[in-house]
Amino acid sequence: MQIAIPILFAVGGLTVVVFGIRLVFNIGGAADTYAAKARARSERIYTRLSGKDSLTMPPVGHRGLTTTNFRFRGVGFTFAGLIMLIASTFLLVLRH
Repeated sequence: MQIAIPILFAVGGLTVVVFGIRLVFNIGGAADTYAAKARARSERIYTRLSGKDSLTMPPVGHRGLTTTNFRFRGVGFTFAGLIMLIASTFLLVLRH
């Protein structure tokens, strides 16, 4: 059981690294997809709160909804995953 936690932490770190790299390099259109989903969600919320239809709605140009922003998030995920992976490897080495 003591070895299972660092191994799970390593697997989680590796998963986060892969997800981050996928966002950074926009593999499979991941960053574009997440940006489009965020814009659509923003438009739905705006419509619900304002009661207006989409024809009178101003264009959504928020800084947080761009593909570039999701690529920056991917960099953060990649570094966080690498830290998790290094920490879990360090714990495994210390235990043996």
